[in-house]
Amino acid sequence: MTLLETTPTLLTFPLQNGYIHHWLATESVSTPVENLAQFSKPNRKAQIAEYLYSADSGVSDYPVELAKFQPSRAEQELTWRMTTCDVDHFVNRSDFFYTCHHLRCWAYTILESPSEQTVTLTLTTNGPADAWINGEYVHRQTHFAHQIPASVSFEVTLAEGQNHLLVRFEGVAVREYPYLMAVKVASRQVASEQVDETGIQVQIPTTIGPLETREALEKTFANAWIERDVFAHDEYIHVRWPINEPCTRNICLRVQTLSGRIYSEQHTEGKTIHETRTGRAYQFTEGPHELVLMPHPEDYYSHGLRIKRALSVHTVRNRYSDAPYDTYSARRIEALKDASGRNTGLFSQIAKMALGFWPQVKTEPILETLDKINQRADCSDFDMVGVLGMVGRYWEDENFPVALRQPIRDCILNFKYWIDEPGDDAMCYWSENHQILFHTCEILAGQLMADETFSNSGLKGHQHQEKGEAMAISWLRKRGAGGFREWDSNTYFEEDVLALTHLVDFAEDDDVAELAAVVLDKMFFSLAMNSFRGVFGSTHGRTYAPYIKGGYLEPTAGTSRLLWGMGIFNARILGTVSLACCENYQLPSLIEEIAVGLPEGLWSRERHAGELEEWCDQETGEWEVNKVMYKTVDYMICSAQDYRPGEAGYQQHIWQATFNQDAVVFVTHPSCMSEDGSHRPNFWHGNVSLPRVAQWKDALVAVHNMPDDDWMGFTHAYFPTYAFDSWKTKSGWAFAQAGEGYIALTASQGIELITTGNNAYRELRSHGTKNVWLCMMGRKALDGTFNEFQQKILALDITLNEQSVHGDTLRNETIDFGWTGPLLVNEVEQPISGFKHYDSPFCQAELGDEQMEIQLGDQMMRLRF
Repeated sequence: MTLLETTPTLLTFPLQNGYIHHWLATESVSTPVENLAQFSKPNRKAQIAEYLYSADSGVSDYPVELAKFQPSRAEQELTWRMTTCDVDHFVNRSDFFYTCHHLRCWAYTILESPSEQTVTLTLTTNGPADAWINGEYVHRQTHFAHQIPASVSFEVTLAEGQNHLLVRFEGVAVREYPYLMAVKVASRQVASEQVDETGIQVQIPTTIGPLETREALEKTFANAWIERDVFAHDEYIHVRWPINEPCTRNICLRVQTLSGRIYSEQHTEGKTIHETRTGRAYQFTEGPHELVLMPHPEDYYSHGLRIKRALSVHTVRNRYSDAPYDTYSARRIEALKDASGRNTGLFSQIAKMALGFWPQVKTEPILETLDKINQRADCSDFDMVGVLGMVGRYWEDENFPVALRQPIRDCILNFKYWIDEPGDDAMCYWSENHQILFHTCEILAGQLMADETFSNSGLKGHQHQEKGEAMAISWLRKRGAGGFREWDSNTYFEEDVLALTHLVDFAEDDDVAELAAVVLDKMFFSLAMNSFRGVFGSTHGRTYAPYIKGGYLEPTAGTSRLLWGMGIFNARILGTVSLACCENYQLPSLIEEIAVGLPEGLWSRERHAGELEEWCDQETGEWEVNKVMYKTVDYMICSAQDYRPGEAGYQQHIWQATFNQDAVVFVTHPSCMSEDGSHRPNFWHGNVSLPRVAQWKDALVAVHNMPDDDWMGFTHAYFPTYAFDSWKTKSGWAFAQAGEGYIALTASQGIELITTGNNAYRELRSHGTKNVWLCMMGRKALDGTFNEFQQKILALDITLNEQSVHGDTLRNETIDFGWTGPLLVNEVEQPISGFKHYDSPFCQAELGDEQMEIQLGDQMMRLRF
């Protein structure tokens, strides 16, 4: 690298606990990987990285903020942008790719050393990385750590004064890819809690100034916060500042799409403000947006003060329904019209066909879908089910676009219907939802083209049909006998509905069609049981952060609204459109009544279990989950009991309390500050280390036993203060009221309400690797006013230890639970495992039963597996 021709201004920052928090970093360069077959499993990623490796850093000049450069073997020009790490210390470039890509990203900073010294750098990444000091190559690491990144330490000698550190970190992405980098500087190997002794400071070269104005604006931007993630219908999007630090600068606020289209812009004109509104949700397109804070446009564009902060918001135009309304037939038309009005994607076009809106059908989105399927991109099985259902329903209609006919035939004949067929690809076959989707594709395609030879497999259509039917029967019987390994998944349920509704309508084999209808009944019974006012507030075997932070974005919300009038029609339309188009399935009225009912106190236990098979699950062994639910008129609380405590978590959502579509509370052990779906776990969904949880009706204990060197060092509760009618923190407890329901939450290591950052006033944080969270629910009918509820909680005799709790409950009982030992209620052991398959007032069934009966009053239905 060559020296800078002009001397920029240097921004100077301290290390944070030894970590570098200020970088100039580029966007990621993603290169599609062609001909995957040339790289063999299981070390494919390492082979790809080695094949595309370059010893040259690709950087010829020392970076300056907003300067551009074009690395070798990259088509696009990159920009050096200031990146400030959060408390997780990471530069985050995570993304999701439907096909295989090789990734490269560069990060640069200056280490200003008070003297020549040898230091230890610890480089933490998910994939290979290289480091250069003053242009000299000093380190390479070659590991791949898919979710939790790995660290490598190495020594370097720093000169007195400036030392230019460049890090290039790589990745090979197939589907989700967590893509992180962090660097720690230490004078020797020291424990994380010890004070850094290097005297090193970090410097960032920039031409943006003046520095005093920049620093003031950045502070104003950093202090801003929004109260929620999702704004619905006529809700105003607010931006707020602390009472003691209002906004006094003339700044610009924009609401824009992720692609940069601006929908709203306003200027504060230098007035002293604590709050400003940028518009109502329905004024913007539905979906994710950025609320951008930036200097006044004249300062930004004319004077080069190019700094900004983007806050993530999601807008929803529809209203949420928390009570049943209208008839199924009316809601069906409403659902199809809503989906057709979104006007993008395959399933939106299918909705138009179902409504007879043929002039509005667009062929381009369907052709794009076929192209994606032909590339065998991940989730092609979702789209292929839709294509096959579209053919089954509308192929003979005279309005069906002629331009689609041959491309659809070619696509169906060339698709890869299971893992044992020829071809290498990025598709996932192994999770429960993908399994039944592929089986459905194979059955429907085989039926449609029974006598034709499929070009990829060489099999006749009827052979595909027979193979698909055998696999589908196996899947359906396992779900009937033991339930779902990834139980109550509010993302997978949508995709299961997509597959099963198509089998109900199109499968020629009566056993397949009837079993699919039975499994739909069972799924909808679980959805009805474990929902509250339209929110699928259950514990989940797999979920994503947006689907648990309220009910607006849940993939099952549209299904619930269609079936029993509670929820919201949103962008997740695969299951909703498929169900609305399904002619041969009708929801039993008994299940609908269970869904809309609000009992005084419903206590339910479930056990889901089964055995994995190598041919379809890619692993063997047994799986099991025991879960409980307590539902009242005012709230619902659900949890998974003693589920694999201490093991590495993924996307399991272990417990949740639900009051309405906004007011939900849960606790997790985060891996990083990111909420993107590629991190599994991330800041909100999943747990790095699974807790040990037990619930006794309206009281719940969650014990966390994290490694001493845990990266984040805390557990935290989602506690959205905006959603509560009243809330308070007092005497180590957090209290909240929503309607006539109450919650009290505490932790043995103490709790802190976070008032800054992306989750300001929505997060309670508790530091410490050994911790116990205690949650108690209450009701006005039982516990009086909200103030009286608080007084009752504070008067309870409760002992919270590092790994256990002993204390009284609001119901005149005692509860004991810890990291080891049983759950005791009034000194009597209560089971937390080994439940019946269903044990509730509506259903009593053992695991493995060939049938189960569901009863409500004088109504009864029998499901035969």
